[in-house]
This record gives sequence, C-alpha cells and structure tokens, in this order.
Amino acid sequence: MKNKKLKFTFVVVMLGSLVAASSSLSAASPTGKWRGSWNSGSTGHSGPLKAHVRKVDHDTYRALFVGRFAGVIPFAYPARLDRVAGTANQYTSSQRLPLLGTYRMNATVTSNRIRANFRGGRDSGTFNLSR
Repeated sequence: MKNKKLKFTFVVVMLGSLVAASSSLSAASPTGKWRGSWNSGSTGHSGPLKAHVRKVDHDTYRALFVGRFAGVIPFAYPARLDRVAGTANQYTSSQRLPLLGTYRMNATVTSNRIRANFRGGRDSGTFNLSR
C-alpha cells in the first residue's frame, strides 16, 4: 500500500513541476499599449515613452514607440519585434532610420513590463515600459 501511495505522490509532484515549468516558459504577449521612459546611456538624455504593439504572427510584432527628446521634441520609432528562436519572452529588432543609421534593440517582455536595450549610431540606452 505504501508503495502505491509513494508512486502516486511522485506522479503528482512531477505533474506539478511540469505545469510550473511550462507556465514559466509561456510567452507573455507584448500586444497592447505601454507607458514608461527611455534613457540614453551615451548622452544621459531621457524622456517619456509610449508604445503600441500589435501582433503580426506567432513570432512577429509591430511596435510604434513614441516619445519626447529634451522634453519637447517628439519622435516616433517604428520597430518590428521578432521573437528570438527558442525563447518565450525575448525579442530582437533591427531598423534603419533616416539620418541616424541602423538601430538594434533586444527586449524582454513579461506580462506587465518591457525592458529593452538599444544601440545605434553613436547612441545606446534603454526603454522601460509597463502596462
């Protein structure tokens, strides 16, 4: 009798572990509206930032980041976010911007946060957004 209980307990524990592991690997969708800030590590400039992200397909999203530079100069940064193969919440982007060169971004998305590092031209920094 003890052997059956031990086997049953083992199966329940293993199933619980599998469910917990799969839920931690599940993809948090970046779709929706976000608010936060950007910060340049190169210049020290920072400002408010908003984003609207829409789904293109299972692994691809389109984002429009809109913010202000120096408190008054508006900018818009369109980006295609591609899921990094084999990950649930890592995205990458590479976008050529007129006069500024190619900007690359790596982002981590959770259910309520986007944290991204960007690099391009002579600038690099971060985006920090939440729902």
